[in-house]
Amino acid sequence: VVVTFCTVTGWRNGNFVQISDARKIYADQWGDEHWSAIQITTASGICAVVDMHFARQLPATGFVKQEDVELDAFLNNRFGKNYHSSSATRFSHAHSNGNGVSQ
Repeated sequence: VVVTFCTVTGWRNGNFVQISDARKIYADQWGDEHWSAIQITTASGICAVVDMHFARQLPATGFVKQEDVELDAFLNNRFGKNYHSSSATRFSHAHSNGNGVSQ
């Protein structure tokens, strides 16, 4: 199993927001071959971003940061779909100011 966990923080509509996403990806059978979870996530992650580049969904020049890849676009990609997980969870915490006090 591969466990991914991602947290982003920033301002949205005047509120300081933290959004987190956690999911598990399991080994699977692809055709006649058994693929480990790390094989699936490594191959899918690389192929999805390359595919998105050729589909012009990412900047054409310069350094492309992780932040340039929209999560929903990645997950809807033909390779990124392998990151879908029935155990995925998303949660957020909103703050009206940046001092860490929940509102």
